[in-house]
Amino acid sequence: MIYLHHTPLSRILSKNITQVSKSDRDTIREYRHKILTAFCQSHNLPTPIYDKHAFGKPFIANAPLAFNQSHCVSDYVLVYSLTILDVGVDIENIHRKPNFMALAKRYFHDKEYQLWQKSHYNTHLWFKLWTIKEAVLKAHGLGIRLNLNELNAIFIRDDGGYVCHDKLGKFYFKNLMINDCVITVAFQKPSFDIINV
Repeated sequence: MIYLHHTPLSRILSKNITQVSKSDRDTIREYRHKILTAFCQSHNLPTPIYDKHAFGKPFIANAPLAFNQSHCVSDYVLVYSLTILDVGVDIENIHRKPNFMALAKRYFHDKEYQLWQKSHYNTHLWFKLWTIKEAVLKAHGLGIRLNLNELNAIFIRDDGGYVCHDKLGKFYFKNLMINDCVITVAFQKPSFDIINV
């Protein structure tokens, strides 16, 4: 089971942002710690102590609780699980206006690009594909150290599927739409039980 905590970023930072400062990151970390500490207390686990893996992915060193977080200019999301060790998440606000075509040509797998073309360049699909890549790499712990166009999202249904890669193995994903945000959760165990808390 994966727990998903979502909130507007303004509830954490009490201001609108265009770029997150160091003090904003500290405030977000404190908020994350508060949520994870409450969860640990309710499950008779110790207060989390954090460490980082070789590529910088944070983890809880003293409890079997995996987590990952993401934010965009408007929203924050945190996922955590006691049963799934490798979990990742990414969030994007659909009102963001990147250069869709240039990024798709550079970072989408050929098959993803064809899928996006067949959708008549649907922006929701673009955000799904983009967040899948980020969430899978975060779940694995590699981060953006792999050419994104090597990852090919295979949809089993409209809101989920998997990505397979020689260096990463197989990761499943689930897309969610909350408010104006596309959220993708990635995980290794083939389970779609995501609880929005």
